[in-house]
Amino acid sequence: MSYIIHDFALFWKRRRRKVAVNDFFCNHVCMAEKISDEKFNRIYLILWGICIFVALMFFVFYKFGFRLTNQFVPVKVSAIELTSNETDLRIFIDNREQKVALNDGTYLIQNVIPGAHSILVSKDNFWPWTKTVSVAVNDTRKLYAFIFPMNGVVANPVKSGASDYSFAEKGLRNSRMSEARAEIPDLLPDESLVGWLGKNVPDYKISADKSTALYTRDGTIYVAWISSTEPPPRYFCEVNPCKLVMPVMVSVESIKSVDFYKGLRNMILFSAGKTIYGIEVDREGTQNFQPFSKGDDPYFFETSEGALYIKDGNSISRVDL
Repeated sequence: MSYIIHDFALFWKRRRRKVAVNDFFCNHVCMAEKISDEKFNRIYLILWGICIFVALMFFVFYKFGFRLTNQFVPVKVSAIELTSNETDLRIFIDNREQKVALNDGTYLIQNVIPGAHSILVSKDNFWPWTKTVSVAVNDTRKLYAFIFPMNGVVANPVKSGASDYSFAEKGLRNSRMSEARAEIPDLLPDESLVGWLGKNVPDYKISADKSTALYTRDGTIYVAWISSTEPPPRYFCEVNPCKLVMPVMVSVESIKSVDFYKGLRNMILFSAGKTIYGIEVDREGTQNFQPFSKGDDPYFFETSEGALYIKDGNSISRVDL
């Protein structure tokens, strides 16, 4: 019996020791787990705080007109303001169509990231207009996209009995080519450009805003910046310093007529050979050049009200620009 009691006492003693050891390890393990959970919760909250802060910063940047470039640099966004001689256009920037409505004659594309962008303007049965332009930071780049029908513009015949026939006939007869004299001196450093033009190109054309002169010389079309109230556009500044006289294009065929299209300083109409063409002054990227009207031997004169009278053979026709 004593052996039984002794064995039971020994068993109970070992049992209590094992329980104590287990309690000791459990306390330490639970404490470690508790500390680990607290560290995890702190890290979790810190990460969430960072994410919320970053999201808030992105929201503020976005709200104030900032975007990330391809190099992940935040820059102030810009805009492209596009006008045209046509409506119902499809506009693509970097091969992505822009869903933008015509508002007061202008298509305004906002949130444009500064840098170089390719632009395409199209319309069914019209020649497309395309250009690669550079857009500055926090700037609005203004563009004029002209597109003409592939089959030529519709010209209405002006018959001999019409009220404007005599006016058209006289205007065509008196319209003079804006041709420079055969031999002209170079512009002197202290000489006025307007004065130089008056002496050497007496019949030069002037844009509607009085900023730009237009003339031809030896088959080349030139424009000259004559405004004294505003700086020259960027296309006069292809080199530094800016040049106040620049060539637009050289024609292989003899130029018969030339004028600003609708009086715009950055768009020109001219007739050569059997065709009347339109060409833009700005040579950045692609210098767009499109046929406007075809005939046998057309030439024209344009009124200040935007009527274009075309003489081709014995017929006279009118196009309202």
